[in-house]
Amino acid sequence: MRPSGARTSPRPPGKAQAVPEPRAGTLHHTVLRTGTRRPVHTIAMVVALVLLTACAPAQPTPAPLAELSEYTPLPTPTTEPSPSPKPSYQDDNEPNDSMLQASGPLVPGQEHRGFISAKDDIDFFYLEIDTPQIIRLSLTSLPAEVDYDLYLVTGEEDVLADSSNSGQQDEHIEYTTSSVGVFYVLVLPFNNFSPSESYALSLELSPAPTPTGEDTYEPNDTPEQATGPLALGQELQSYIWDEGDVDVYAFQMNQSGTIQVSLTDITAVADYDLFLSNEAGEPLASSTRAIDRETIVQSLQPGTYYVTVQSFAGFSWKEPYTVRIDLVEP
Repeated sequence: MRPSGARTSPRPPGKAQAVPEPRAGTLHHTVLRTGTRRPVHTIAMVVALVLLTACAPAQPTPAPLAELSEYTPLPTPTTEPSPSPKPSYQDDNEPNDSMLQASGPLVPGQEHRGFISAKDDIDFFYLEIDTPQIIRLSLTSLPAEVDYDLYLVTGEEDVLADSSNSGQQDEHIEYTTSSVGVFYVLVLPFNNFSPSESYALSLELSPAPTPTGEDTYEPNDTPEQATGPLALGQELQSYIWDEGDVDVYAFQMNQSGTIQVSLTDITAVADYDLFLSNEAGEPLASSTRAIDRETIVQSLQPGTYYVTVQSFAGFSWKEPYTVRIDLVEP
């Protein structure tokens, strides 16, 4: 691993930094991610549970019938309409019912007020992390007779941590990031809701502990420092230490053929890109569109070639990526 330090790396032309959008696909629940995914539950499953169990309307109890005279008609009662409850705070966050509408960024030390106005209302917020941090979230001041839950998730909808205490208890999350980027916070009703009484959401950040360990392939930031040559079919794991980190690998083609370069196991809160160049440093191909994996398929002549892995957004010094080069067609 490399000591932290600000370095810049070239971005591929035409690609602008953007807040990651949610992607369709299988959702995994990972609590305090350490590189091992545990499929426990997903956002979709959480929402389904909310719709099935939360805020079930009470069945009306029929009023007893009065004894009516055979000859005297019952007078028609008149009732005054009851006024609708007024919110104790103005909900300036709505609409914030999806990641694309998420309210934010959340500001550390600032209290954010919101309302749950229906049993299927989920409030989305986002926060931005530039360096690894300890994230502390608190959901307090819950209305009477409600039970709200709190979730911290990635742009890929992976659940990183959650707090689901019973009843009207406050909810708290503490999570240490090994990556940077955009994170999302969800507030949802487990039981009951209040369109007139608000909850309070707050955020605290503190620097994450300095990581320990080694990246045995560093330095490999240039073709002259490239790790390798890699053997075809060899699988290698390494890390992107910061957004300026560039990892370069060399491999040799002894005969003409078509190769496939695969970059997989990319951390959920990052977007890494993959590039292929020849011995002269001329770019031959790239893969910059996916988030969780990148793939290059290219026909090559005999010679020396370089594979480059770099970050477009985010990084992780705890979760390694995997790179592999295969000969798919001699």
